[in-house]
Amino acid sequence: MKPPPPLVAYLLAAIFLGLGLVMLAWRKGPNWWIGVRLPWTFADRQLWDRSWNFAALFLVGMGVGALLSWTIFVISLIHLLILGILYPIYLYRRKYGTLKYWKGVARLDYRPVARCSRCGHHQRLPGAEGLVGARCQVCGMPLAPAR
Repeated sequence: MKPPPPLVAYLLAAIFLGLGLVMLAWRKGPNWWIGVRLPWTFADRQLWDRSWNFAALFLVGMGVGALLSWTIFVISLIHLLILGILYPIYLYRRKYGTLKYWKGVARLDYRPVARCSRCGHHQRLPGAEGLVGARCQVCGMPLAPAR
């Protein structure tokens, strides 16, 4: 793989390093413009924040990689694309026991769905904070996070 000219490498480093540092310093809530915009991250603000930090660290790594080696940059880009999508999905599945979610009326109104570990019933939650103290509508068992 042929490395880009130095000017392009410096430009890529400035863009990705700058964007990564801005994302580390600026905490923006779920929006349609920047961040890991998946239904699972829209459904839970905690997952949004964790995936935001994860993506910011990869962007900083891409900026540093563009200065050091083109191969490091490409590897970081691939990791950002693959892990940036899989990490929030994994966290959602671990927390709620399912990959299901439900869409409300507004554009960004995604809500989580929790799965009962005893009977397997899927239950809509009013929000991420609704998991604490929630009970299954079928068997009455607490909907504890699946760990």
